[in-house]
Amino acid sequence: MIAITTPALWYTSRASGIVSLLLFTLVMAFGIMTATRVGGRPLPRFAVAELHRRLSLLAVVFLGIHVGTTVIDTYVNVGILGVFIPGASPYKTMWVGLGAVALDLVLAVVITSLLRQRLSHATWRAVHWLSYLAWPIALVHTVFIGTDVRFGWMDLVVAGCVTVVAGAAIWRIWANPHPGGALTAVPSRTAQKRSRPSAPPARQSAPSRGRPVASSSKRRVR
Repeated sequence: MIAITTPALWYTSRASGIVSLLLFTLVMAFGIMTATRVGGRPLPRFAVAELHRRLSLLAVVFLGIHVGTTVIDTYVNVGILGVFIPGASPYKTMWVGLGAVALDLVLAVVITSLLRQRLSHATWRAVHWLSYLAWPIALVHTVFIGTDVRFGWMDLVVAGCVTVVAGAAIWRIWANPHPGGALTAVPSRTAQKRSRPSAPPARQSAPSRGRPVASSSKRRVR
C-alpha cells in the first residue's frame, strides 16, 4: 500500500471534523425546534424544518470529507474498517471506535430517511431518534481524539456546542408550548386526518318575514 500523507490531508481532516461537529450541533437544535413546532413570522415552521433538512445534508457531506481524508492519510493508521467497526482501529482504539459508532448511527438515520416511503412512520421515527445519541458520542470523540483541544478556541467551540444543545433541550422539556410536539414532527396519515378541523354545520335558512309562501297545491286555479 502506498503511503499518502501530506499536511493538507491532516488539516483537512481536522477542519472537516470540527465543521461536522458544528453542523450536527445545529441539526440537533433545529431538530428539537421542529419537534416542538417552533415558528413564527420571522422564521415559519416550514422554514425551520427546511433548515434542519439542508443542514443535515451539509453535515453528512463534511462528515464524508472527514472520514475520507482520515482513511487516505497514512500518518496515523486508522484503516477503512476502523471508521466503520468499533475497535478495529489500532490508533487510539477507544476514541476512534466512538467515532465509528457515531458514524454508524448517522448512516442508519440517512439510509432510513432515503427509504422513508417504504418504512412505517413508527420504524422511521425510532431510528431517527438515534441521531440524538450520535451527537454526544461524536462530541466525546472530538474532545479525546483531536489535537486542537489544547487550544482555548477549541474549548470555546465545544462549550458553545454543549450550550446550544442544552438550551434547546431545556426549551423542549420545560418551555415547550406543545407537549405533544415530538409526536407531530412528521405526522402520520391518521394523525393528519384527526388534526383536520371538521366542517362547520350548514346554516339553516332563517324563516322569511311577512306572508308565508303558499304551496303549489294550495294555489288558486284560474
